[in-house]
Amino acid sequence: MADDQLRFSIAFIVGIGPAILLLWVSLRRFSYPLAPKSLFDDRKVFFAFAVGLAFGAVSGSLTLAISTSGLGIILPLIAVALFEESFKVVYLNRKGYRGRFDTTFYGVGLGVGSGATLVMASVFTNAGLLRSPDLPILVGGLLLFALSLSAILASTGALIGFGTSQSKVLGYFLRAFLVRFSHLAILLFFFLYQPGDNPAAAILSLAGSLVFAGIVYAFVYREILPETLPKDLRRELRRWPGNADRPAKGPE
Repeated sequence: MADDQLRFSIAFIVGIGPAILLLWVSLRRFSYPLAPKSLFDDRKVFFAFAVGLAFGAVSGSLTLAISTSGLGIILPLIAVALFEESFKVVYLNRKGYRGRFDTTFYGVGLGVGSGATLVMASVFTNAGLLRSPDLPILVGGLLLFALSLSAILASTGALIGFGTSQSKVLGYFLRAFLVRFSHLAILLFFFLYQPGDNPAAAILSLAGSLVFAGIVYAFVYREILPETLPKDLRRELRRWPGNADRPAKGPE
């Protein structure tokens, strides 16, 4: 029982910590004091986060089922990416969200929520975690994995939310799917790692996923999130004295 509680505590910290950090970093410049007022509904952001947490449990179960189904390597990756991004489309393309610029922000909450649960499930189901002599190294690796996963799912959520806000759902769904599939493919050797194996491939796999997730997230942070705002709001935000970041491109 004590081991289960400790594993749950580690899983909770590793899963929730990076998710909340990414959510805060992504949205803080669109809320007071870096903006004249909050440009999104906090309740919808956290509700999307909660929905993402619940969906992550379903996605994690599906991932486990597919990975043990004997379908090979590529098909499970395609199925997981397709399922996850399709759910984001269904959630963010509802009537109350369609065509609204703030839907992009709710996509971020949805993405990081699902990432948090996926990470928690990965950690908690690792029964040998606490018995490993390399526990600090493993927890550090899982934190990096959580950061990578949170960044990529925040990005795909924002992409789909942006597509919904611009009435370009299919195009941005395909972008999000390709991003998620590519990230899963890069992480393949990290997923396949077993205690006792040579860790070199797993380390390179995790490092590659961090680089890829960082590049995609930087693009979303610098281009997609500010671009979702109407032009008048972008101009107002650039003039706002409390805004330390430039949340939009040059003068229009």
